[in-house]
Amino acid sequence: MSVPEIDTPSLKKRLDDRIAGKDSFHLLDVRNPHEQDIALIPGTDRLIPVTELESRLSELDDWKADGQELLVYCRSGGRSGNAVALLMQNGFTKCKNVAGGTLAYSDQVDPSMEKY
Repeated sequence: MSVPEIDTPSLKKRLDDRIAGKDSFHLLDVRNPHEQDIALIPGTDRLIPVTELESRLSELDDWKADGQELLVYCRSGGRSGNAVALLMQNGFTKCKNVAGGTLAYSDQVDPSMEKY
């Protein structure tokens, strides 16, 4: 299944706009907790590992209800792409995969972000 994507420079602009009160969305990290200790995209709202996402979908009911876009990332974009597909199958109509994940964010936005 092909899923909608956002590139990391566009994500950075949206994060900046969110801080300025000009944008509103949710940012979900679907990596494992130990990965978040290594690298984290600033502004991440919640961590739910992709392996737990299906059983924890109810934790995102408030996000589905508020109608804001849901942006999802992982290390390189594969797990988050699968997560977006799962979310779309479960009624989340406004969600996108962050293409390239933290690796792309490090390459294209913040070179100080550690790669692993």
